[in-house]
Formats: sequence, structure tokens, C-alpha cells
Amino acid sequence: MRSIKFILSAALLLGALTAFAPARARFHAHLVKADPAVNDTVSTTPKAVRLWFSEPVELALSRVRVVRVGGDTLETGALRHEGSLASTAAADLAAPIATPGTYVVTYHVVARDGHPTTGKYTFVV
Repeated sequence: MRSIKFILSAALLLGALTAFAPARARFHAHLVKADPAVNDTVSTTPKAVRLWFSEPVELALSRVRVVRVGGDTLETGALRHEGSLASTAAADLAAPIATPGTYVVTYHVVARDGHPTTGKYTFVV
């Protein structure tokens, strides 16, 4: 009898803990898609870097940088949403990429609920 109560208690506790796991994951804006894509090789110079997240992001508290490996940081315009999608962060490149190579996109975005997400990925020109 005692072992059945223990098993039922453990199952209820495990169920309660897993029920809250998806709710915690909602609090961070995870990168869903990017253009240029993660680990992509592009033959033409991108005009902008566009990032799509799982949650709406506050652009005033967010930043995106593009750096050539072994080189300089590319100048970008102000962050903007792509169309009316509040879950995007896009930045136009101030000048076309002149040097082929590997580029690193780093981002720090803040979801509307205040939770930050930081990450990076590369693409090749």
C-alpha cells in the first residue's frame, strides 16, 4: 500500500513539474529563422539581416551585430520589425559586403515580458 502511494505521489509531482515546463520556455524569445540563414553560404551580398523569434521582441532593448571573422564590424541601420511582425528584428546593412568570408551575427533581444536572449550564428559570403 505504501509503495502505491509513493508511486502515485511521484507521478503527480512529475506531472505537475512537466506541466509548467512549456510555460517557462515561453518567457524567452528563441531564434526560429534567419536571413541569411544559419550556416548558409550566399553568393550575393545580403542587404539586411533578418531574425524571426518565437516571441515578440522589444527593439529598443535589443541589438544585432554583424562581424567578419578576422575583420571589422559591419555598420547597420536601426533595428526594425519586418512588416508588422513584432517577433522579428531586422537591420539593413549600411554598405554591401565587399570582402568574401565568414560573418558572425550576434544578437541580444529582450522579449516583451523582459526576459533576454543572446545568441550567434555564422554565414559565408
